[in-house]
Amino acid sequence: MTRKARPRVLVAAGLDPTGGAGLVADLEALRAVGAEGWAVATALTAQGPRGGRGFAPTTEVFLLAQIDALLDGGRRPGAVKTGMLGTAGLARVLAARLAERPLGRVPLVVDPVLAASSGAPLLDTGGAPPGEALAPLLARARLATPNLPELALLTGADVSTDDAAIVAARLLPARAVLVKGGHRAGAPVDLLVEGRKVTRLAGRRRAGTARGTGCRLASAIAGLLARGATLEEAVRGGKRVVERYLDAAARDGISRGRDFRRPRTPR
Repeated sequence: MTRKARPRVLVAAGLDPTGGAGLVADLEALRAVGAEGWAVATALTAQGPRGGRGFAPTTEVFLLAQIDALLDGGRRPGAVKTGMLGTAGLARVLAARLAERPLGRVPLVVDPVLAASSGAPLLDTGGAPPGEALAPLLARARLATPNLPELALLTGADVSTDDAAIVAARLLPARAVLVKGGHRAGAPVDLLVEGRKVTRLAGRRRAGTARGTGCRLASAIAGLLARGATLEEAVRGGKRVVERYLDAAARDGISRGRDFRRPRTPR
């Protein structure tokens, strides 16, 4: 596919200055599947090689201004992907904007980022349960991609076994849910839950660690959906992108950037 013919994907996520996760990782994954990215910043994070120091969300007005500028002239992306949103207010405003023209019929992939791997919160829910805070966005999603801890927080349900995780996934309002199984011991198995249909996608655990795998997976899936792939084709293709990334990280012998060590409000 030529550069001119590449579909565009609008990505709304946080900016990680290290490039290990967030918008930079999203754009890398989109290029890997032959798509182009429109990057909408929901938050700025203060991160470096030794960890993170906090984040500052954008305003709701400026979030919409970024989107409207990209859509100026009637342009439309082939898909939308969301990652870190920062606040429940931003999630609500974004969900409302995605219901309007020209985005209402565009497939949406929601990576429900609630916290960093260290446990530092990345979504201020304003006291509401996480599932309630993200419900308007999840209701519009063609696919949600929670890991097991995120699925448990979003639903309040048991996810201790694959069967329990499938039941929990069906509680989310998204049309389909990809439950990422990397937090379980042993070889990881992801579960693609589409109503009554469940597809088990086995993987291989790699040595070492690498940040930004969830960002890359959801963005690669969105890029492949924009190119016309079916949902299962897009999920399998997205997993291949992440597997190549993990192989490179293991080969290089590096962690590809450290995560937030603790939540701290920037001064």
